[in-house]
Amino acid sequence: MKLSIVIVHYNTCDDLARCLESLRRCPPRCDYGVIVVDNASTSEGLAAVRERYTEVQWQLNEDNEGYSRGCNTGLAAHDSQYVLLLNPDIVIQPGAIDILLDAADRHPKAGIVGPQLLNEDGSIQESCRRFYTLATLLMRRTFLGKIFPNSRAVSRHLMHDFDHQSQRTVDWVLGGCLLVRRDAISRVGAMDERFFLYFEDVDWCYRMWQAGYEVLYIPDARFVHRHRRQSTAGVRDKSFWLHLGSLISFYEKWGILVYLLKRWRDPLNTGLFWLMDLVALNTAFLGAYGLRAAATPWFDDALFPLDEYRPLHLFANLLMTVVFVFLGRYRSGELRRPVRLTSRLQQLASVSLLLLASTYLSHQSVYSRAVLLLFIPLFTITATVGETLFRSLRASMEQGYLSLERTLLVGAPGEIAAWLASAGDLRELGLDPVGYLTSRTGDGTESLTQGDIPCLGDAGRLTTVVQRYRIAQVVFWQWPDGGLKELRNLAWLRSRRIRLRWRVDEASLLREGARSDPFGADISAVLDPGSVNPLGSALSRLGGLLAGLVLSLLTCLPFLLSHLGPGWTRRVTRVHPEGAPETSWDLPLVRGRDGRPRGLIWQAPLCWALCRGRLAWRGAPLTASARDDEARMHTASLRDLWKLELPEGGMTGLWAGNGLGEKMMNLWLDPAGIVRSGRRANEEDSL
Repeated sequence: MKLSIVIVHYNTCDDLARCLESLRRCPPRCDYGVIVVDNASTSEGLAAVRERYTEVQWQLNEDNEGYSRGCNTGLAAHDSQYVLLLNPDIVIQPGAIDILLDAADRHPKAGIVGPQLLNEDGSIQESCRRFYTLATLLMRRTFLGKIFPNSRAVSRHLMHDFDHQSQRTVDWVLGGCLLVRRDAISRVGAMDERFFLYFEDVDWCYRMWQAGYEVLYIPDARFVHRHRRQSTAGVRDKSFWLHLGSLISFYEKWGILVYLLKRWRDPLNTGLFWLMDLVALNTAFLGAYGLRAAATPWFDDALFPLDEYRPLHLFANLLMTVVFVFLGRYRSGELRRPVRLTSRLQQLASVSLLLLASTYLSHQSVYSRAVLLLFIPLFTITATVGETLFRSLRASMEQGYLSLERTLLVGAPGEIAAWLASAGDLRELGLDPVGYLTSRTGDGTESLTQGDIPCLGDAGRLTTVVQRYRIAQVVFWQWPDGGLKELRNLAWLRSRRIRLRWRVDEASLLREGARSDPFGADISAVLDPGSVNPLGSALSRLGGLLAGLVLSLLTCLPFLLSHLGPGWTRRVTRVHPEGAPETSWDLPLVRGRDGRPRGLIWQAPLCWALCRGRLAWRGAPLTASARDDEARMHTASLRDLWKLELPEGGMTGLWAGNGLGEKMMNLWLDPAGIVRSGRRANEEDSL
């Protein structure tokens, strides 16, 4: 069968009958099948439509499962080369389906082909569009659209600069009528069922472009579409809230802000946990003071005003922070580990006892001992309740639909398929599987779980796929065995705050710093993203930012003069820290007439990179070529392999010399060790 026609229906029997009748009058020339997926319609006219169109295959769902799930049900009904998705309010015009099929045959890169949609009066609908931007959303979904009806952002989104009469590739097309290539579905996956209604077409087209397919608009294929923008009916209409929910889901999936929040989720969680502890401490402190004030008649000594306790109050906050950091309460991955009662009691008791000792040593008579004694049990209660609530909320958010981790699976298709069959609903694990990579070239490219998890290539495309699909977690089914280059790529992923998880049975990994974590019915070894010392990393980043700002002020004017003066040029050169993968940042360098990098005063781009965090203040020297050293792979211990530490390039470092004067001179003459590392590489090549 060349063509399968899928119609998802819900309570629009008149439209459905008109659509099926138009298909009878204007059938395609090829062999085809038709399936109507009904989402538990309550309309009485459905039975009459079923009796009239007996050539149609009917799928009657017991519940309204949503448009995208209904489409996926229809996609699995037939094994065809193409699938035509139609809304019930579509009226097929003579020859329109054949024109779409001919265009798809002529353009094998087109994963989705969309026709020209017409209103019932014959006018053209704006059915091909550019992807949404923040400005577009504000103008189309807020009151700003009424204030600025001729917004340039909306005009660009609706492609008013396009005549809609010529064939071209577009960002996305309306889902009222879509011709989809079956091979593209196998590669990209079926519709995302998180979208109950609306935005499923935008998401599908976006994924087509991500996978290397195109979205093609064919104006010669014309269909009449009774388009109802129910999402603009107002907040009292259910469609409005469905549209809003799908919009949130779309930007949770693809939005850069949400992606950045997920990348930095561990530091953010640590910061929020620290704020929760501060709330618990201050609540306990104020509660203890309030109880002592209420019990004033039973005490001989008067209670000093609360303002007198301000120094002690501030000291208690600082003391709690220092003690909890020192005792590992905010250590990376701590919130994912089970609560250890002895460890928690040690942390709380340390803060309480040190606070008591400090008041005795300071001989401050204004501080009531009763307040301090009441503070200890109250702080224990508030801190325990706060941590319990925080962990519960965090777990609910991770398992909730809007906080799933975008996950990439890497391994043999058979192993992944077997695990998926036993894992159950992946949403309960907090996972949003984008696709999988085969562990070996030629290992297969089939989609898994009925097309929901497509094959995105082999493991050699790991870093590319992670960036393109904004992956938050990678799950491996085997240990790295591709050499030092593969380990560097894994280190690069960790430096980008990607969580790495291995489904392996070797307990020795847990002794080397890995964290055991339940993964479905099994136990996995997890390497959490980022540095194991977030406080030290934050201080280092702050120091680099300050240094970069100071150096930028010193180098900005000479850098501008270097573009105006004779004999100076600027070009972009690939520069990496020694031992870093090829995915490291490209850093622009200022070179002189002889082609050699100039001194620090001319290297404003490096100073800007220091401000942006692409270069550290202290780190490895930079080199123009990152070369694998396979000999190091054979001598690397399991501990070295598991750490996956990525060399970070620095403006200076241990390689710059021993004394402060020597380091400063080398920083001025050879920032980031570019000349030095290049000379060393040439000497090694000559040997």
